[in-house]
Amino acid sequence: MGPTVMAKNVAHQVKKLTEEDLKEARRFLGIPLPEEKLVELPYYHPGPDSPEVRYLLERRKALGGFVPERRVRFQGGLEVPEEEFFREFYEGSGEREISTTMAFVRILAKLLRHPKIGKYIVPIVPDEARTFGMEA
Repeated sequence: MGPTVMAKNVAHQVKKLTEEDLKEARRFLGIPLPEEKLVELPYYHPGPDSPEVRYLLERRKALGGFVPERRVRFQGGLEVPEEEFFREFYEGSGEREISTTMAFVRILAKLLRHPKIGKYIVPIVPDEARTFGMEA
């Protein structure tokens, strides 16, 4: 968003930039938009043959395409917990309602502690995990 909010704690709270902020961001980022178009906030594309787009396409190709994929061949079997392992989740939460996120967190936590499969579970969650009680 340019120098107006760059490296400031307010950056995540800024919802709308003023026209001066937009001009400064345009200048700072070197985006060739005419001033009269700036207030419309048009999408900017540097063109299919621009160095930026060529670089992005080269990186995508090197990474295996637009939807990267990792293929791992698992050797052996995986011992899945018996139905009894999940019994407490079938019974519900009693009188207190819980969100689906909280139910998921509890199931995930229990699976992570499972002696046979816990070591194979790798939760990958965004920074907002703390919001949902998933940090532990």
